[in-house]
Amino acid sequence: MANALNGHFEMPQTFPAVSIDVIATNMWQLEGCDKVDAQVAHLTGMAVPSQGQVTVQGDERLVWAGRDRYLLTTQRSDLTDHDGVYATDQTYGKTQLLITGEDARALLSRGLPLDIDEGQFAIGEVQHSHINHIGVSVIRNADVGGQPQFEVWVMRGFAKSLMEFLVHSAQTLR
Repeated sequence: MANALNGHFEMPQTFPAVSIDVIATNMWQLEGCDKVDAQVAHLTGMAVPSQGQVTVQGDERLVWAGRDRYLLTTQRSDLTDHDGVYATDQTYGKTQLLITGEDARALLSRGLPLDIDEGQFAIGEVQHSHINHIGVSVIRNADVGGQPQFEVWVMRGFAKSLMEFLVHSAQTLR
C-alpha cells in the first residue's frame, strides 16, 4: 500500500533504542450528526469506546476521535454509509506510524506536549494533540518485548515533515 513517505524514507527507520515504521491498514472515519453510538456498534460489530479509549476486536480497532466520531482500522475496504453513520475512507488521507523501543517515550516527548510517562498514558488510550505543531493522534499500544509501543497518526500532507522531525530527534537520543 502506497503511503506519503514512499520515496522520502526507507522504512523502517531504526536507531539504537527506537524504531519508526509505517502501518498499512485501511482506516475509516465513522461519524454522524447526533448519538450514533448504537449505529456505529451495529455497523462495526464492536462496542464503541468511551472518550479517549480504543476498542480492539481481532485485527480491527475502533478509536474514539471526538463526539459522535470514531476511526476504524480494518482490512475491510467496502464500508458504506449506514443508518445515519457516514463512512469516509481515510486510508490514503492519514499516515500511520508505529514507534517502538526503549526510547519511544523520549522520542515522542521531544515534540509532544503530553505526559506519556509509564502510568500516565495507559495501554488502549488515545490522545489527540500535536508534535512540533503538527496535529496527531497518539495511541498507546501494548508493550512489545517489554518495550513501549505507540502509534502516531498524521494527515498525509504533514507526514514527511513529521517524519523529518522524528528522524532528526531520534538521531540525537543516544
